[in-house]
Amino acid sequence: MKRLMIVFAAMLSIAACTSTPDKTSSKISDTTVAANTAVEPADLPVNQTMCFQKLAGTANQDTTSLKLIIDGDKVTGDFGHYPKEKDKRVGTISAIKNGELIKGQWIYMQEGMNDTLQVEFKLDGDKLVQKNYTVDPKTGREVFSEASVFNIEFDKIDCRN
Repeated sequence: MKRLMIVFAAMLSIAACTSTPDKTSSKISDTTVAANTAVEPADLPVNQTMCFQKLAGTANQDTTSLKLIIDGDKVTGDFGHYPKEKDKRVGTISAIKNGELIKGQWIYMQEGMNDTLQVEFKLDGDKLVQKNYTVDPKTGREVFSEASVFNIEFDKIDCRN
């Protein structure tokens, strides 16, 4: 009888170690984990990437391109002006979005020198409109003035271009 009890206990131990978990309890556990880790759409940040381009010059040979990455009210991106046979300006933008208005700084390089300019843009449907600059006669730098208006239009393009 003792022998039978030892064999029975050993078989029970082996069965306990090799048995598969109950499918019902596994499903409950998976459902619980999924329910606890799901992220509601309202909790997700508002991320949006938009690209714009302006072609200018006698044969549309001058290109200005802009890629904006909008994360809530923060805006970053790449901004470049590529005139044909002239020095390009290429850099990054760091700005704040308030409604449809985007204000910030463009940090760029031109002719091997780093420089910055204030930038202001307005989203207008499938267009982006930039505020123009005037030249400060004292410093020779581009600045915004009372005469500055939003009149430089960019067309929205596919960001894969």
